[in-house]
Amino acid sequence: MNADWVRNYFKTVDTLDAEAIATHFTDDGKFRFSNQPAVIGRQAVRDALAQFFEIIKEMHHEITGLWFGEDGNSAVCEADVTYTRKNGTQVTLPCASILRSHNDQIYDFRINMDISPVYADHEPE
Repeated sequence: MNADWVRNYFKTVDTLDAEAIATHFTDDGKFRFSNQPAVIGRQAVRDALAQFFEIIKEMHHEITGLWFGEDGNSAVCEADVTYTRKNGTQVTLPCASILRSHNDQIYDFRINMDISPVYADHEPE
């Protein structure tokens, strides 16, 4: 894992393509968003992301810090994430993500942020 790998991963995330993002995970990869229960398995990660992507139009990560573990297989990524809602309004939120990988695939991904402002103006379609 290196800076290019992490940046490319988040470029994939910003496409909102849940299938493409899920390919970055191991078969038994774990994904946890803040205080939500973890989802385990590539398909469960894909499904959780697809469900979230239904409420937003766009997303962009501006990486503001990146630190790597001594093992070479872990990183902490600090970012400002801009979400564009379906109604066109935007909100930018600070985020810290912890990534752990094995053979260039994520086996543990944890996002730490308060996502509630994204839902604040969300109206079901």
